[in-house]
Amino acid sequence: MSLIPPRPTIAQTHYTMNTTHTRLVVIEDQIMLRDLVVSMAASIPGMNVVGEAVDGREGMKLCEDENPDLVIFDLFLPGLNGMEILRQYGRKHPKTRFIAISANFTPDSIRELLELGCHGIIAKNSSSAKLKEGMREVCNGSGYLCPISASLLRESHLTRSGTSKKKGRLSNREREVLQAVAEGYSTKQIAEMLEVSVKTIEAHRANLMKKLDARSAVELTRCAYEMGIIELPARYTNPAMTAPSS
Repeated sequence: MSLIPPRPTIAQTHYTMNTTHTRLVVIEDQIMLRDLVVSMAASIPGMNVVGEAVDGREGMKLCEDENPDLVIFDLFLPGLNGMEILRQYGRKHPKTRFIAISANFTPDSIRELLELGCHGIIAKNSSSAKLKEGMREVCNGSGYLCPISASLLRESHLTRSGTSKKKGRLSNREREVLQAVAEGYSTKQIAEMLEVSVKTIEAHRANLMKKLDARSAVELTRCAYEMGIIELPARYTNPAMTAPSS
């Protein structure tokens, strides 16, 4: 199903990609799915995979280094989720086109992706034919929603939760810190990862608790899950951690 995003966004620039030579970056932490996307891209004439990444931060750096025409990203990525890649990189590079993939889209996440200018949204339980169709449509300058995503978009117009409003009150850095806390990283580890001081992270955590009305790292994790920043409350990418660190 082909569908242009319903409202003006940063990515609606009347720009058609050069389909004879499309530079693609794939950001996906599941190896089998990443290999499938790369293989599918190789079957499309003119599509050239210039890089693959397994987490959000690596993916962001890869995009900055390679300046791709098209980015296919998982919505839920360790380190930096796909929504943040779209938000931060997309604003700086309005000609780059984006396709989001996930097994856990919600009406809120579909709406937010479109508002941020995502050009294609494909559920992971879609057929490989739908994936290829979506890649072709986006490369040709159109928008694309798979049938599952289109159904969720219709639902989003009927039910609106307060989580998107809550998420909108956070800065880019606060969202990054919230995701790191939810993934089980300590304050010191987050400071090292973001290359800032421990006091800066402590300040961000205090602001997060105030804005989200949370009293502990566990409650911050719950908020991150409800806001679609992490996929599951119990998903921690740091193997040294079994629960969020205070």
